[in-house]
Amino acid sequence: MNYLLYLYIKFTMMNLAFWKKPKTKLKERNQDEIKGICKILFIDDKSFPLVDILKTEGWKHVTRIKDVDALEQPEVKEANIIIVDIQGVGKKLKFKDEGLGLIIALKEKYPGKKVIVYSAEDQGKIQAFHPGIDKADKRLSKNSDPYEFQVVIENFSNELFSLSECVKRIQAQIMKEFGQSVETEKIIENLNKIYLKKDYSVGSVSKVFNLSNASNISSIIQLFMSA
Repeated sequence: MNYLLYLYIKFTMMNLAFWKKPKTKLKERNQDEIKGICKILFIDDKSFPLVDILKTEGWKHVTRIKDVDALEQPEVKEANIIIVDIQGVGKKLKFKDEGLGLIIALKEKYPGKKVIVYSAEDQGKIQAFHPGIDKADKRLSKNSDPYEFQVVIENFSNELFSLSECVKRIQAQIMKEFGQSVETEKIIENLNKIYLKKDYSVGSVSKVFNLSNASNISSIIQLFMSA
């Protein structure tokens, strides 16, 4: 009888401990945390000092390749921010306009990635009205101060991996697609539900947000959660 009483008390206490255990909730990432997860790819046939500067500044995943062999090669597929030189790249895939043609292809295949185009000043002026310039998320001169590049990279990385920016992107997407305004607190509540379930599929996200098709929102959440 004493042994049965002992088991009953132990089982009861374990249940109480389980229910009292706080559930993990999403937290805002600081800049150092974002630097540790954001993947940055330079596509440039020549070495560029900014690559080493970013590594010194604490960015953990910075890579440079001379050109792209395939749009689905690992370096391209895994990158979150892609920084492309206009000249000297895109040749392996036979793009007529080299880097600018490559930018168009990258944005069409990976609309969720941030693409920065850079070039020497003279080439920048010559190509000012090329569609590739409009496709890029940002254009900079190759002669810009490294600080200018860093500011753009920090802004884009925050947009991709900051909780507050993720919420803003979701709100903007819902308004754009469904014409609905959703409060920040509700978005965060839904994100926590998805985070606890660990199910970032379109069906799951659509159900939690009560939307007919949340494929674009799912893509935003998958990127944020997968880091």
